[in-house]
Amino acid sequence: MENNNNHVSSIVKSNTNTYRRSLKISVVHPADEALVTVNDEEKFLYEKRQWEITNQTVSLDKIQKEQMERYKGEWNWDAFIEFFLYHQIFFIILGPFMVILFSIWPGMTLMKNMKFYGNSMAFYTQALLWIGSVLGGLGYFLWNESVITLTEILFLWYALTIRSVVIAAKYATFSKSIINLYKNVLLPEEVFSFDLMMGEWREQSPKILFLEPYRSLQRYQFEISLFKMDFIVQPHQETKVAIAKVDINYFKDTGITLDDEEYSGFQLFGYLVNHYQTKNSANTHMYLCLLEAFVLSTTPMWLRIGDLLDSVEALDMFRMVLNVISSFIGFWGSNIFFHQAFYDFNRKFFLLEQLLLIIKVRPDQIEKVKLLPTLNFNNITTWQAWSMMRAISFDYGQTYNLRTQGFYSLCFLGFIVLIFLSLLLILDFAHLDLFQLILLGELAIMILGFTAYYLFLGAKLNTYLDQCEVALQDVKSIYQDLLRMKEVYFEQNKEPQNYIHKKFKQLLQNESQVEEVIKSIIQELDDNIRIIQYDSRNNPFKLYGIKITFNLLKSAAVGLSTVYSYSLQQRFMNIK
Repeated sequence: MENNNNHVSSIVKSNTNTYRRSLKISVVHPADEALVTVNDEEKFLYEKRQWEITNQTVSLDKIQKEQMERYKGEWNWDAFIEFFLYHQIFFIILGPFMVILFSIWPGMTLMKNMKFYGNSMAFYTQALLWIGSVLGGLGYFLWNESVITLTEILFLWYALTIRSVVIAAKYATFSKSIINLYKNVLLPEEVFSFDLMMGEWREQSPKILFLEPYRSLQRYQFEISLFKMDFIVQPHQETKVAIAKVDINYFKDTGITLDDEEYSGFQLFGYLVNHYQTKNSANTHMYLCLLEAFVLSTTPMWLRIGDLLDSVEALDMFRMVLNVISSFIGFWGSNIFFHQAFYDFNRKFFLLEQLLLIIKVRPDQIEKVKLLPTLNFNNITTWQAWSMMRAISFDYGQTYNLRTQGFYSLCFLGFIVLIFLSLLLILDFAHLDLFQLILLGELAIMILGFTAYYLFLGAKLNTYLDQCEVALQDVKSIYQDLLRMKEVYFEQNKEPQNYIHKKFKQLLQNESQVEEVIKSIIQELDDNIRIIQYDSRNNPFKLYGIKITFNLLKSAAVGLSTVYSYSLQQRFMNIK
């Protein structure tokens, strides 16, 4: 008997082991040459050995594939410092001659991909910046009497430095394989131009309209096949046509199967973005950047125009004009990223407002233009799609947001330096002439304005999570009322007095199991509310790990006011 038990036990154990082995994808690790056939989504299951990292081949085909798979925005400080130094050396010291010094390492391929030499407009523009820096900056130290002051040279170098920061921030968001691509393969112009000055992101090209929502869905690990929704009423015919025109298959078919009267979340999101781009042209920010760059670059010349006309020589005038042009290009190419951050914030606000409007349950709550009908509250999939779209809208363009935040880091550093400098001036520990005060005053106004507005928009963005939670609570309360009154409304067939409750009852009238349907909807609303609360705690808009709120900004403003008030008081006491 005992032997039989042992036999049965061994059979069970054998079957169990067989079952456990059947759960494994691969019992034997594939040979090295066979790894190339392993599905990319499965490769993470194997150990990532050093040879698998260093021997990865780099090709142009990998760029498109990696753009699809690299869904999480990351910041690479090593790449940022490396490419920042490349561009600083080019702009301020060596210019095109740096290709001689760096021809062996990192190599001529990278030099050409960075447009440090070659027949292209980008190269000529960068060479012009270098010429202005050399003739203006080095000329100040080479000539005994220079028409250009040290303050103007420092302004030019500041403009070129923030230009280098902007460019380095782009490379800091690239993966190692794409960095290797820049170093080893001569890239076609379309690869370079895709990220040039964030042009396609600014214009929201079809590639961006697919790629960024797709990346966001991957970040949140949403099921893409559920990214679809329907509405209580059908959209207007013009709206249907506009939605249908949105290109969502730029890279591949999204795999979303649509039933009658359902719409792809990609198309709906693209429709909203296209509407914003049409009504809010990015050219407005472009013109403002031109004006700001013109003021910052020409102010030194206007302040000394009388002296220049009386005594300046032809070579000095050429150097001054070149300095103005270089400063103008440097400030324009940098300020445009300040404005891009504002433009991106306002696009987020527009998207989140539209998502709030389609779940509002009271007519008096709808005060702005509503581009889509109210969504079908009884469809669980629609609620899931709304949650996806809300998440996409909040962190839309995460990689580009990292670049602007990296740029603003330098802005904050300049802001802190100006605060200390102004305190030293107030306390009479430092002295500047009127010419220097005017130039620094212009720069301080620009940095203070950009910084304050950026922080204000960040705090405003965080308030939308609270608004979404309130709107969902309103919908949930109506379903809870219907659940409490289900016997009266559905069994006794009495009509609610409130119009909103009456409309919700009509939506549920044809359901055979009303109570189960209502409970499932309430559960879905609770899930959405929990997700929003989680995002509010863990994924708000932050800078340096600090959640930006209006209370925080008020406290900072009060603190700065106190410091300046005390400094002014000390200065007046010393004067007396």
